[in-house]
Amino acid sequence: MRTSQQGLTTALKKQSRFRPDWVLLAILGAGLALRLLVWLIATHRYFVIDEAEYYQISSILADGRGWQFYDGATWVRPPLFILMLAGFFKFFGHDLIIIRLVQICLSLASVYLLYWLGKRLYGRRTGLVAALLASVAWPFVVFPYLLLSETLFILLFLLTVCFFAEFFASSKTDSRNKWLPENRKEWLTLVGGSFFLGLSALTRGQVLSFVPFLAIWFWIGTGRKWKPAIGAFVVMLIIFAITVSPWALRNASVYGRPFIDNTGGYNFFLGAMKGRNGALVSQTLEAVKNMAERDSVGYQKGLEIFFKDPASFIFDKGFKEALDFWQINFGADERLSAGYSLGQINPPWLLLDATLNDLLYVVAGALAMLGLVTAPSSSRAVRSFVVIWTAQNMILAFAFFAVTRFRVSVYFFLLLYAAYTLANWREVLAWFKRPLRNSQFLRYAAGLVLPVLFLAAVLPSYGPIAYLTGLDNQWGTARGIERWNEQQNAQEGDRLRLEGKYQEALDAYAKADQSVPATQIGIGLTEAALGRFDDAIGRIGRTSQDISQSHIALGYIYLLQGNKAYARGEFNTRQVGLDQQADEWAWEKLPTAPLPDNTLAIGEFDWGYTYGFQTYEKDAQTGKLYRWTSGRGDSGQELARLKFPNAGTQHLAEVNLRLRGFRPDSLTPPLVEVYANGQLLGKVQTSRNWETYNLKLPSNLSGDIIIGLGADTFVPGSNSRRELGVMVESATLK
Repeated sequence: MRTSQQGLTTALKKQSRFRPDWVLLAILGAGLALRLLVWLIATHRYFVIDEAEYYQISSILADGRGWQFYDGATWVRPPLFILMLAGFFKFFGHDLIIIRLVQICLSLASVYLLYWLGKRLYGRRTGLVAALLASVAWPFVVFPYLLLSETLFILLFLLTVCFFAEFFASSKTDSRNKWLPENRKEWLTLVGGSFFLGLSALTRGQVLSFVPFLAIWFWIGTGRKWKPAIGAFVVMLIIFAITVSPWALRNASVYGRPFIDNTGGYNFFLGAMKGRNGALVSQTLEAVKNMAERDSVGYQKGLEIFFKDPASFIFDKGFKEALDFWQINFGADERLSAGYSLGQINPPWLLLDATLNDLLYVVAGALAMLGLVTAPSSSRAVRSFVVIWTAQNMILAFAFFAVTRFRVSVYFFLLLYAAYTLANWREVLAWFKRPLRNSQFLRYAAGLVLPVLFLAAVLPSYGPIAYLTGLDNQWGTARGIERWNEQQNAQEGDRLRLEGKYQEALDAYAKADQSVPATQIGIGLTEAALGRFDDAIGRIGRTSQDISQSHIALGYIYLLQGNKAYARGEFNTRQVGLDQQADEWAWEKLPTAPLPDNTLAIGEFDWGYTYGFQTYEKDAQTGKLYRWTSGRGDSGQELARLKFPNAGTQHLAEVNLRLRGFRPDSLTPPLVEVYANGQLLGKVQTSRNWETYNLKLPSNLSGDIIIGLGADTFVPGSNSRRELGVMVESATLK
């Protein structure tokens, strides 16, 4: 008796032990590996679309200057993603690596939750396939690398859906038609879903326009019972309002009206306008100083365009945007692949982008349309949510405009039904083979038509088909790889040119794509080094004048000729002023000569000698030129650099730096770390005035001496969104 009881106890203990799902862990591991791989192969080092604004607002908030960024901004964004970034900036500095690691964790949490939801709906196999798709689908791999709110939003919104789905499943077990839930699980899941819905709205403002659509979902989810649907919806509204109220009331106190964000008016005005003249829209709205009124004016201007020509708005604009919502945009900024046609994107990235982004999207989208029709009904009503959420986003695209980024949160939930089709393909086939009844005709037709409509909308924009049909012979993976391989010759040409091997450099440039400006600029700089100035100026002058590199190269050649006036004109062009990385290109591509008296005067003629600086400015008091050091890279520890060619052979004793640590009154001037060829010379505490700082140089320096400067940065505000470190006027080695 005792033996059998012990055996039963042992069996129960074995059953209660945690048993890891090794398949799920392998999927999550693959997702982690892909997300880390992005860091190794991403060729885009700079902010895209809204990244810079999120970074700047968060920097100001982390400095303790509140939300003053919005005092002169074009719009007010929801705060939650900004608060998350600001918190990390406050405690860890501007270390983007930490933030990306956190976002990878958030992204993998979403993968797990999609698995959990798929398993609850249609079994473990569907959950595993859904997790696999979400772990490898390229948008969800890339977005954790970006300072954009999508990764956080998808997790919070997915939590909202999971909580509400469990509420519906629990409420349907109770046959009573009551206004309010009557057990703890129903209350917890309803309140939890409402809370995360509020957090979702504080991350992406579009959730606010989705709230009315939730009434439909609640009605379907509660078994089409009016009382529990209305009661749950009212409870949801109360919890939702409580969650968003701190931010809404803050905006009411500042602008006179409660709101979560006011980007809608801008987007509606911009979308309604032919040509998408963002500068004109901004100029018009920024003339209205109150943010709440500005939003109203945006909608008013958009409606004026609509009523002036409703047919054009509906057919020329609305339906086109609804179609664009689904189509592929190979050059979209958030893909980090804008520049493929210039040979700047490496083949591994392009191949992964082609397979895990475009191809997977086409296949998964078609399968999802099929799964939405053939999947069995569930007490959790998730299919109803996916249909409603997709329809609401298409309405927004129709009324506003569509970009690739807006589709991401819809695509994520569609993966659940693509997974159902893949995991249950026998059931899907059986569904189509069953006897057809009159009441099922429309659903059967939808199962056939929806995938076809999706493919008809998407395939014309799919790279290989667009290429084969001649619709676009410049866009695509094959062309990107071809250009990359060709432009490796131009890179080799640059290396040979900087080594003084001019004929070998010209031979290498001849093998590169001659239509790419970088090739022609390289040839022109080589011709200038050979003394053929007219040929060089003519060649570079015929390249694109919309890029800073052409103007910097021309300015450099004019300096070689001794024509400072012409050089100054090129260095002062708008293209150079707007390019935050212009000095980095010059550092890598322009040859430098030893400096007279080892003195580097910072200003208009220091191209090639400075790296990690903003464009030069003139001090209002002294009349002298200076530059601000700029951002400190992904790690928050990178240095601005000053080059002294061949100075290491002269046995120099010290470096003199003319610095000014200007800061707003609420901030302390920065402590500046000074390095020479990677060796720390010391730290100097700057002040708000210009001062000269002297530091001893080590005796073991050789070759070029590179002085590195590291200073904490700040963002002045919305009227000047640059990231600024310390002001540098000159540097001298003695």
